[in-house]
Amino acid sequence: MADVGDIAGIGGPAGGEPRLPPQEMARRALRMLERLVAGSTLTEVAAGEGLSPQRARELVAEVVAQRGYDP
Repeated sequence: MADVGDIAGIGGPAGGEPRLPPQEMARRALRMLERLVAGSTLTEVAAGEGLSPQRARELVAEVVAQRGYDP
């Protein structure tokens, strides 16, 4: 029998994305930034990481806000 929380989607990872350990999140962020700097589009980076373009955009924005941007 399904739990009410399961039906409502409460308690699971947001967006169906599995929760990564902090070290893997940092590695993914670095990979994403390196690909963007190398000339890949955000859509290409998102597809390579198995993310939606919107989620990739959110993650890149978070990293840039944390680390700053040096053109």
